[in-house]
Amino acid sequence: MTLAGALRPFETPRIGPYLGFFSGTFQKMLAYRLRYFTGWISYLVYVTTYYYLWRAAYAAAPAGGEIRGFTLDEMVTWIAVGWCARSFYFNNVDRELGELVQNGQIALALSRPVSFQGSIVASALGEALFRLLFFNLPISAVVFLLFPVQGPASVLHAAAFALSLLLALLILVHVNFLVGMCAFPLKNIDGVMRAKHYMLELLSGLLIPVSMFPPSLQEVSRFLPFQAISSISTSIWLGRLSGADLWRGLGVQAAWAAGLAAACALVWRRATRRLTVQGG
Repeated sequence: MTLAGALRPFETPRIGPYLGFFSGTFQKMLAYRLRYFTGWISYLVYVTTYYYLWRAAYAAAPAGGEIRGFTLDEMVTWIAVGWCARSFYFNNVDRELGELVQNGQIALALSRPVSFQGSIVASALGEALFRLLFFNLPISAVVFLLFPVQGPASVLHAAAFALSLLLALLILVHVNFLVGMCAFPLKNIDGVMRAKHYMLELLSGLLIPVSMFPPSLQEVSRFLPFQAISSISTSIWLGRLSGADLWRGLGVQAAWAAGLAAACALVWRRATRRLTVQGG
């Protein structure tokens, strides 16, 4: 099976059906928007907790007030921007795909005259738009008012950050798609999703900058997609990636997004040939 042949189901000139998935998901999220009020509180608790932890750490820092090249204000910005960005790109594609396989509804997806992978991406984009308007912007407004968060390094960095967030979303969608595909052989993927969750939060740089990792762990993380989900975006916001490094960072994200999309197409085509439907 060639790569072109595997990708053919994903390629379609018809945009209409995918706009339907996009708008349908947005409207579905809009119907249950009240549940995101608790999410606002949760994200505010996360940022507040890490703010006071790092403030305590910097109180004991040596003269100069830096830890591994980060000032306290830079670290607060890293944490705040990272968590606010997460409120935009987060999705449950892996859980939803696993449930489709478990309850047998995956057979319905196979009967649709559209690419299943394309419909997943369109739905994730619809959810992301909802998250941006009703989750990310309110959370960011509160966090930026309560904590000493620095603005983007420049207008160029702000624009690059927005593009980086979109690429981060596509990367996470396809990472979650691959995790969800584990439901085909495993049926129950709770353990796999939990492992992915902890790896993502640690190796993406969400909890602590990757530059603070031990050298061996930094080297390992270079070959995984997690840095491209959070660390690159936050580094762009802070201006730690500029000039050629900025474009290189965006290029790394674009390469991961394209590579993972191709991997998902290959795995989907192979898995559906051996599908065993449960339930229905």
